[in-house]
Amino acid sequence: MRRFTGVINPKKEGTIFTVCIGVMMISCGFVVALGAQQSTKHPGGALSSLRQLGVSAAKAVLDKDVSWLLRYDRPDLRAEDEISLKDKKSDLYCFLFDSACLSAGERRSVRSVYEKLSTAHELGIKVVDGGRSPRDGTRYAIVLFYDRSTISQQSLRSREFLCKESLNRIASWSFKLVDGKWQSTTPLFDSETDTLCSPD
Repeated sequence: MRRFTGVINPKKEGTIFTVCIGVMMISCGFVVALGAQQSTKHPGGALSSLRQLGVSAAKAVLDKDVSWLLRYDRPDLRAEDEISLKDKKSDLYCFLFDSACLSAGERRSVRSVYEKLSTAHELGIKVVDGGRSPRDGTRYAIVLFYDRSTISQQSLRSREFLCKESLNRIASWSFKLVDGKWQSTTPLFDSETDTLCSPD
């Protein structure tokens, strides 16, 4: 095998070193710029974390894990909701877990969140980015829970469809991003709200 035994000229060595450093700096700059571009186009990391929160929320409902739900409840409602969820005849408990405790008229038109999730053949969880508020720059988003085997992505883009099916087939929960963490903006699973029927 032929061996290299020559000596690199000091001037050339300095030139090579300078070129290598320059290439490294350009490469690093490109990676940083690309990362910034991606984070601008895709708030992706935050929305992915919200979807994961949605997965955990669905599990909490199916397991009837009240302590988990209260952890993500609105702080100003948490104490009151904790009391309500100890009463299996309360409006909130019925809304979340058991429509059988609702009045006959309500029972025919409304299914509990638990019933919507537990009867789904393919439980789907979709995050709808609401964008940033023009007032304070806060990012808002809604998590939708639905049966992928019967509801298409196209249907989920229809406000009329969401409003119509919110009572029986679709559950939702609204959040805002504060200091890198998602916080509920509504009562648990948008109870006592018309989030999916709101024109805004």
